[in-house]
Amino acid sequence: MPVTSVGASGGPDWLAERLFDKRIVSLTGRLDAEAVNRAAASLALLDAAGDDEVQLWLHGIDADVDAAATLLDTLDLMGVPLHVHCRGDVHGTAIALLSPADRRTAAAHTSFHLREPRTSCTGPASDVAIAAEQHEQQLRRLQQRIADSCRRPVDTVIADMRDHRILTADEALDYGLIDTITGPRSVDGD
Repeated sequence: MPVTSVGASGGPDWLAERLFDKRIVSLTGRLDAEAVNRAAASLALLDAAGDDEVQLWLHGIDADVDAAATLLDTLDLMGVPLHVHCRGDVHGTAIALLSPADRRTAAAHTSFHLREPRTSCTGPASDVAIAAEQHEQQLRRLQQRIADSCRRPVDTVIADMRDHRILTADEALDYGLIDTITGPRSVDGD
C-alpha cells in the first residue's frame, strides 16, 4: 500500500491514500531511512503511473545529507512535471529538494533555514576521518545543486549555510529558492 504522508510518526494511511490518488507526496519532520525509502518508492510509483504532474509538499522538514541526496536522486529520475510546495519550515539540506522542480512554490509564512547539517560518527580515528570526508563531499554536491537552481555562486550558498541564514518566503523568492509565493485566501470570497 503506498504511503505518501511521510514523517517521523508515519500518519494515518487513509490520508496517505487520498493524497496518493491526487498525485501528492507529503513529507514532514526529520526524514530517517525508512521515511526516505517510502517517499522514494511513492514518487517512483507516481512517476510510472501516469504523465500528470506530481506534487511534493515539504512541511517542517529536515534531512541529513544522505537522506536529501537519496531523495534528490529519485527526483532527478522522474519523467513527469514536478511541483514542490513548501509550508512551515524547511531546514538545511532538505532545501536541495527544491532544485529539480519544474515549479517551486511556498506559502507566505514559510521560512527557509540555510544551515549545514549535523553529523556524528564513532569508531577508530581513521573511520571518522573517512566519514567526515564523505560527508563534506556529499554536502558540497548538495550545496552546488542549491546554488545552480538559485543561479548563485556556490560560495554564497556555503557561506549562508555556515552562517545559519534564515529566509522568509519573500527573501527565498529574491534568493531564487522558489518561483512563487502562494497567496492568502480572501475573507470575502474574492
